[in-house]
Amino acid sequence: MLQHNFKKVTGLTPQQIKQGKNKQNELISLKLAFRPPLNWQHLQSFFALRMIQGVENVTDNHYSRTFVIGSDKGWFRVSAIQDKHYLKVEIHLPNIEKLTMILSNIERVFDLNADTKTIQSQLLKCGVPKDNIITGLRIPGVWDTFEAGCRAILGQQISVKAAITLLSLLTKELGETEGEKYYFPTAKALANSDLAFLKIPNSRKQTLRLFAQHNLNTADSSIDDWLNIKGIGPWTVAYAKMRGQSCPDIWLNTDLIVKKQLEKITIDSELARPWRSYLTFQLWSMA
Repeated sequence: MLQHNFKKVTGLTPQQIKQGKNKQNELISLKLAFRPPLNWQHLQSFFALRMIQGVENVTDNHYSRTFVIGSDKGWFRVSAIQDKHYLKVEIHLPNIEKLTMILSNIERVFDLNADTKTIQSQLLKCGVPKDNIITGLRIPGVWDTFEAGCRAILGQQISVKAAITLLSLLTKELGETEGEKYYFPTAKALANSDLAFLKIPNSRKQTLRLFAQHNLNTADSSIDDWLNIKGIGPWTVAYAKMRGQSCPDIWLNTDLIVKKQLEKITIDSELARPWRSYLTFQLWSMA
């Protein structure tokens, strides 16, 4: 939680952050507290199934990924210290002016501030069977809305495994590299590519290019404006809000897996407000 003393959390003073460059290129080590319980296994399993090769790496104990923020590139690695209720975080970031922003995003990606006890109570009230409830459920986030949009577009009407294969290929072909590390492609790189290496329908390639061009031209626009792009519908927008912005009340009731689960159990989704994103992930986990 970034509201606590910044020097205590990072070992750096605000003045040091303002100075900018990490001249020694040192690894920054710190702790980020979370509100227990946290279901680390569920997070890791979800991330592992959707891991983009070269960008992300998932083991039982660690999650790591590269990121781009403005003109700066970096990477981070996290592990959960469950008994002390914090994530151990290591960050490589040449420009430490961006550190506060990076930490805020890591908090969001791992949903560290969720009140999981209250959320669990709501899920039980709406009809989730007690035996199926995931204690400490979090929303596994995506680094930014552009990546979330690409994941959703390439994941339309195919399996998760097939979608991640496409995303890994997209990154290999268009992402920048440093050694063995890859960075997720920029909107500019996608907009300027014919995407011939992707074995998908031309209509989907066109959607991906139009989406990239939209993000290039209107970076600060609302995600809802994506609906003006041919090939993007409400599911894609909702998915990007849920994982790219970590909105807590997204109900993906048109999702195929969710619909199949709703045929098996009776759920009153209105009783899950304002935590319907967690209901979505709960039902996904029961498939």
